[in-house]
Amino acid sequence: MVVHFFSAEGWQSWGLDGEPLIPERMPVLLDDDFLFEDKGGPRATRAVNAWLRTLPSSGAPSPNS
Repeated sequence: MVVHFFSAEGWQSWGLDGEPLIPERMPVLLDDDFLFEDKGGPRATRAVNAWLRTLPSSGAPSPNS
């Protein structure tokens, strides 16, 4: 697993309609194969990423928290 700190740099080349809503430096947990689910359903990384998204509103706004 890899922890990546999101950056929207270059988002205009991603084919999106608008700038991503993910905050800069938001931690994102990725499996080595970059998949969030498989035949068995969602992987644990999806649950952890959902929890990571709640941290700023739960009083831990810093990526270092």
